[in-house]
Amino acid sequence: MTDSYDTSSGSVHEQATFWVTRLHSGDCTDQERRDFEVWLAQSEVHRVAHREVEAFWNGLSRIESLAAPQLAAARAYLRETRQSRRALSKKRLAGILSVALITGFSPLGWSWLSTDIYRTAKGESTSIQLSDGSRIDLNTDTELSIQYTWTARSVKLERGEALFSVVHNPEKPFEVIAAGGRIQDIGTRFNIYRQADRVSVTVLEGEVSVAAKQNATAQNLIPGQQISYDSTGQTSAISYPDMSIATAWQKGQLVFKGQPLNRVLEQLGRYHDASLQVPDSRLQSLKVSGVFPTNNLSLALNTIAGALPIKVTQTATTTFVIAPAD
Repeated sequence: MTDSYDTSSGSVHEQATFWVTRLHSGDCTDQERRDFEVWLAQSEVHRVAHREVEAFWNGLSRIESLAAPQLAAARAYLRETRQSRRALSKKRLAGILSVALITGFSPLGWSWLSTDIYRTAKGESTSIQLSDGSRIDLNTDTELSIQYTWTARSVKLERGEALFSVVHNPEKPFEVIAAGGRIQDIGTRFNIYRQADRVSVTVLEGEVSVAAKQNATAQNLIPGQQISYDSTGQTSAISYPDMSIATAWQKGQLVFKGQPLNRVLEQLGRYHDASLQVPDSRLQSLKVSGVFPTNNLSLALNTIAGALPIKVTQTATTTFVIAPAD
């Protein structure tokens, strides 16, 4: 292993920073390149950290004209370090790529502290593959933002529903913020549904920690468990929902077992730009059971009408009126 830095010490991003600076130094030796390959092959965490630091390094060239003094200082420090060949302390190593950040120069900050926003329209779904191998599946009418920093991965769910399949990394925790609550990954797959009045968290695999509001005591959930909370931090008891119902949206389906009609129509409305009207309030409590497609509103409504004493009339292109059967 190279004698310029002990790559078994420091955080994984400090180690990755060392390797990126050496590989771009111009005098990296063949032995150092072999040592780097050994380090890179040791774990997926190393490979992810290297990709992130390398992307940051490449971003420096795009802001050369705007941050020339800061970048010159960082490079001068690098030259001094290479010439002296002395060991790098954690503090000195961090200084290599943080000089421009310390100055408060925001474009450089955005090269490393980035936020991406994703949205789906009604009836649309999509999948996001993150650089660390994690995946987020977005359901209909969903919006979230993803922010990565040196030390954390954070998602803010503004509205809608998403399924998170997270690659666990204790050095870079993964959390989701929704309606003031905080859901933290402990190596897992979990579903979060943010509604107007509450947030529901369902765990499929692994474990998550749920704190309903800032500084609230967190509760850990294991597979098969669900918990809900509202914007005031009021939390429900842990429940054990039917997992096939909780994840049916990934198959383009909605599954109901004895749900009131008004709740069923509310769920169907998430997937369609349509007005579903029930003038007779007595119909709203009728119970509905069955499996319905999310992409065919007319079929879903006609199927419901075939099982209940109701009729469905389409009065306009996107308006449906549900009334008692004749």
